[in-house]
Formats: sequence, C-alpha cells, structure tokens
Amino acid sequence: LPELSRKMASDLELAVYHKQLAEVGGDYYDFFKTCSGNHAIGVFDISGHGVSAALVMTYLKAQFMTILETLDSPKAIVEWVNSTSYDFLKTVKKYATVNFVVMNTTALRYVSGGGFGLLLSGKNSTAFQKRDSFLGLRRRPFHEHELPFKKGDLLAMYTDGIVEAQNDKGEDYSVQRLNDLIFRNAKKPVRDIVDLCVKDYTNFRSKDSDDITLLILRKKV
Repeated sequence: LPELSRKMASDLELAVYHKQLAEVGGDYYDFFKTCSGNHAIGVFDISGHGVSAALVMTYLKAQFMTILETLDSPKAIVEWVNSTSYDFLKTVKKYATVNFVVMNTTALRYVSGGGFGLLLSGKNSTAFQKRDSFLGLRRRPFHEHELPFKKGDLLAMYTDGIVEAQNDKGEDYSVQRLNDLIFRNAKKPVRDIVDLCVKDYTNFRSKDSDDITLLILRKKV
C-alpha cells in the first residue's frame, strides 16, 4: 500500500485489492492528508486503459497533491482539480470518475462523481449519492455529503471493474451482489472481506474485462 496508509494504521483497519487489465492502467487510489491534518482517500477510474490512462492518472495525482496543501473540503478540492484539469482532459479526450473522502474523528465528507461507495454502521447501510459529473466532463459545481463515522463503521469504495463484469450468460455481477456480500461479512477483518469478494467475483466472471479496485476500511478508534 502507499506510504501514507501506514501512518493511518492506528486509526483505520485497511485492505485493498487492485488489479490492472494491462501492465499499466487507469484505476487509481491514493491516501492523502488535507491542510488541517485530516485523512483523505481518493478512488478514481480514468477512461481507457494502458499508458495514456496511466499518464492522466499521474497528472491528476499531482493536481490533488498541490491543492491539498491549502484546502480541506472535498467539494472545494474536487472542484479545483476539475477546473484546473478540464482543458487538459478535453484535449487528450479523457475523463475520470472520482470518489473523494475526507475523514475526521466523528464524520466523513465525500464527493462522488461516478465510482461507488458504501458505509456500514451497525445494521444500517448507506450508499454514496452519485450526483456529480466525472472529472473533465463538465464545468459545474460538485456536491459535498456528510455522514457520521464512528468506531467500528465500515467503508467500502470501488470502481466498476467488479460490478460490471459478466459471466458466460452475459449477466452482470452487479452492485447489489457486491454490497450484499460486504454487508453479510461486515464483522470480519477487512482483509477477509476483500478476499471473499475477490473469490466470489473470480468464480462468477468469465474473464477480466476492466481494471479493478476494491478498498475496504474500518474505523478503529
């Protein structure tokens, strides 16, 4: 995992499955700190595969690292990155889904433009509201949402590589199937949950057809 994840170990129990369809690809996840010291996580899916998508990924990473030195709000951060990246992304004919989460001691705030997020708290589950555009598609405001985030809560974030995979009958794996599996196993260690999801996906799909990122974390304190 990226270096920052080890600094988060005292606060979060974390596991990730990340597989690129080619040697390099467009799925990207990273861990950040905002200017106020809050932990932040981003999960992105750049259109296409291969070297061109990977180069866009590197560009977007630099934009986020730059603005995190001065901003803390997910809305403000994502809007700034979208504004500064818009012309470049249009020129290279690329866009990117974005799930960006900032966590403090009692809550998480997020922006969701594509991608998927699920927060489990006890017997309650809340899916991220996907109201916003992808990065690079439109010049318009993003929406920030806030959810309580307490000890024991489980957060899952993932791209469409698993849920849109198909079996031999042409059936999608589906968001519902993945979310249900995570919910049924929410009390297990996060590494076990990720492994169960990957095993179920592998047994279902006829072949890998897209990059895959599945990140699951539990708040420990």
